[in-house]
Amino acid sequence: MSTWADATNEVFWNDANDEVALDRYRTLVETIDDGIYQLDADGTFVAVNETLVEVTGYDSDDLLGEHISLLLADDDVDRINRQISSCLETDDDTTGTVALAVHTAGGETIPCELRLTPLQEGGEFRGTIGIARDRSETKRQRTRQRTLDRISDAVYAVDDEFRFTYINGPAEDLLHRSEGDLLGERLWDVFPSAAENDTARAAFQTAMRSQESTRYDRYDDTLDSWIEATLFPSETGITVSVRDVTERKTRKRELERFERIAETVDDGVYTTDHEGRFVFVNDAFVSMSEHTRAELLGAHGSVFFGDRFVDTDEPEWRKLVTGECDSIEFETDITGPGGETLTVHNKFVRLETGDEIGRVGVTRDITDRKAYEHDLERYERIVETVGDGVYLLDESHQFTTVNSAFASLTGYDRDELIGSHAELVFGEKYVEIANAKQAEMEATGSSVAVFEEELYPATGDPIIVESRFTLFEFGDGERGRIGTVRDVTDRVEHERELKQYETIVETVNDGIYVVDEDGRFTMVNDAYTDLTGYSRTELLGSHVSLVGDDETIEQAKEVESELAAGTAEEPMVEAAIRTADGDRVPAEATFSLLSGDMRERVGVVRDMTERKEHEQALEESERRYRTLAENFPNGAVALYDEDLTYTVVGGELLDDLEIPTDDIVGTPISERYPADFVEEIEPHFRAVFDGESNSFETKYHGRELLAYTLPVRNAGDEIYAGMLMIQDITEREQYRRKLEASNERLEQFAYVASHDLQEPLRMVTSYLQLIEQRYDDVLDDDGKEFLEFAVDGAERMREMIDALLEYSRIETRGNPLEPVDLNVVVQDVLADLQIRIDEHDATIVIEELPHVEGDSSQLRQVFQNLLSNAITYSGDEPPAIEISATRDRENWVISVRDEGIGIDPADTDRIFEVFQRLHSYDEHAGTGIGLALCKRIVERHGGDIRVDSDPGEGTTFSITLPATAST
Repeated sequence: MSTWADATNEVFWNDANDEVALDRYRTLVETIDDGIYQLDADGTFVAVNETLVEVTGYDSDDLLGEHISLLLADDDVDRINRQISSCLETDDDTTGTVALAVHTAGGETIPCELRLTPLQEGGEFRGTIGIARDRSETKRQRTRQRTLDRISDAVYAVDDEFRFTYINGPAEDLLHRSEGDLLGERLWDVFPSAAENDTARAAFQTAMRSQESTRYDRYDDTLDSWIEATLFPSETGITVSVRDVTERKTRKRELERFERIAETVDDGVYTTDHEGRFVFVNDAFVSMSEHTRAELLGAHGSVFFGDRFVDTDEPEWRKLVTGECDSIEFETDITGPGGETLTVHNKFVRLETGDEIGRVGVTRDITDRKAYEHDLERYERIVETVGDGVYLLDESHQFTTVNSAFASLTGYDRDELIGSHAELVFGEKYVEIANAKQAEMEATGSSVAVFEEELYPATGDPIIVESRFTLFEFGDGERGRIGTVRDVTDRVEHERELKQYETIVETVNDGIYVVDEDGRFTMVNDAYTDLTGYSRTELLGSHVSLVGDDETIEQAKEVESELAAGTAEEPMVEAAIRTADGDRVPAEATFSLLSGDMRERVGVVRDMTERKEHEQALEESERRYRTLAENFPNGAVALYDEDLTYTVVGGELLDDLEIPTDDIVGTPISERYPADFVEEIEPHFRAVFDGESNSFETKYHGRELLAYTLPVRNAGDEIYAGMLMIQDITEREQYRRKLEASNERLEQFAYVASHDLQEPLRMVTSYLQLIEQRYDDVLDDDGKEFLEFAVDGAERMREMIDALLEYSRIETRGNPLEPVDLNVVVQDVLADLQIRIDEHDATIVIEELPHVEGDSSQLRQVFQNLLSNAITYSGDEPPAIEISATRDRENWVISVRDEGIGIDPADTDRIFEVFQRLHSYDEHAGTGIGLALCKRIVERHGGDIRVDSDPGEGTTFSITLPATAST
């Protein structure tokens, strides 16, 4: 450190007017290897530096205040004074170099070179500043020693025999040896590995031989480090500077690795020094810039990044340097190599190199990504803006993306949908349907599948949607589907309604057309083309005058005007249509204007030909019904409409009861009759409009009436009215009751008569048999024959009485009618007739027979009579009989057909009468009452029996029996 005698004396430092300059000069003075001092005008030391103190051997305190003669001989002092005077006279700044000897405190004399600078202030001599340079070998050794001591590298010196002559502290640390251990020892003995190393030994030999500095580096196993050695040869030895470069080697390798990596990656990589200037840039970084590598290296980072570059005086940089953040990143626009604008993302961290802090950064060109993000944002905005639901499914049919419209349509939150299976909203068959549509796409080469399906929202009924999807490739090769759905419930409903209307328009019998404001057809249905005889092509675009005359067109225009004005009460025109064949068809046209478009008119045209004919037929029918009603004997006839209001009435019954017809016509039955009577008859009245006919008995005005209700149909087989026909059966009922009473008396008489007749017959038969037994040997052949005739006649008389009694009891002794299986009945009859069947070798074929309402025991009698007759009258051939059944509305018709001798058609009615026989008793035995019995049984069942036969061709008996309710 420099020392001066008077702190107030600023002459030596008068050019240092601030602290920075002062520090700089002080450092300079202490760094210079020469002795520096300042003398006042009297030649007394006022300041000395450490070097001068070291050279002279005096302390600074010993020198300060002493005259310069303390160090110089008088001759030398005089020479100095002369030099100063010369400078002052010539205004030179410094004197020349003066060679002199300096006397040290130890009594030594050191040759020096002295250079003086006079100091003046205001023209007055104030002293000198001198620089003394030691020119002796001691000085060189001392300088060398000081230099070696100041450097931080490991330094040692060897003589020409390679013995250690010097070793500094860092060398002791590096070599792990103290100075005492090494001084005087040979280098090769202490470090044999160095002696064995060809590179080290060759370097030492070369340095001594060439007397030029030599450098080498090697890995020292002993030190386990990389060292770099610099050899400074002299005639007496070598000074060696050794530096541990392991860290530098490591950093170099890391730097090389870093540079290789940096040149390999696609991103731009750079480093800067502590001032923000580029030290390294890779190819990718250069390729993004408008500058070359040479222009970038050494240039400030703003050359590349512009104003966005974070400079070292910015807060962001200070946060990075102080560790408040680990990295800094930003996006900015730069100018590319072609002058285009590129968007880059930059991220950098601090890079410490010694005491300096730079940065290492990575820059990525994100222009395409930004464009993609912009497009993505735009598409996302579009997706979120459109009203259609948009979704994305992965290969597992799970939602990965949905837009708000899809979430709103399904009623689920977006979070609920993401990760859920598509079946949540598309139903259980989605996978099957979607895979089928995908297969169809691949088969047809189509890129989009379009179809309608049901979507099941979180709440409410399913929604009909139009679904579209296409295949989507994820980045990892996975395939999914991206789709849209649109709620088309209203559209489907409208289409359905439109289809219905189109179907109605094309199905109805009325002609329908639409004409524009110019009166030209724009639409016609098939019925209209059929009505006019023109094709659709001929009509469309043609004027209405093609089918209508001027009068009709004028009427239509008037109606159209009234429709537009809202004053039309009955927008209808009756006119004749001119057909393609020239015919004129009477028609009725009804008009309306299209909703929202008052320029087009819709017309519905109905061919009135049939209606006119129908009206005429209806008028004629009504006239006939009216005539019938007015002249209906022993009763009354009426027509009534769907409101059960009488429209036509008449008949003798009304005249007998003195009821005016005008009081009835126009009156509904609810107003005409008492409530309980209406309740009884109303169901029969209404049933006719369902196509049903009914008959029922009732009492009114003290008369017993049989009423019939039946539908009245027009030519189109449509029911337009009901008919009521009433017959006064009061007298018939009275007669029936009398007949029933008579029949009851007759039945009682028949029973008594048959009982009274059978008793004498039994007595006659018994005595005849007694005569036969007792007098058989007395009677001759004639007598025996006569007796046989008498017994046989009595027996036949008994059979006829039994049959007559049975016949009279059919109504009174029968069982209630109930469901009967005719298959069972016939099988029972066959069992009874089995012997006769076998005797006659009869063949009987029976089809499946129905269930009927009947008395099974009586029906068994019917089939037994019919089958017995079929066997009896089979002729010469074995009997062949067939039993079958056919349905006739509410009845079953059972047929028993044989191939026997047949019946003359003239006798078909007579055979059903009591005791009527077509053959003698000798030809065929029987009572002659069997078929009469069958007829009466069938009639009791509400049916009938008939016969169809030709002599020699066989006979068919047909029985009509009521079917059961279940059949």
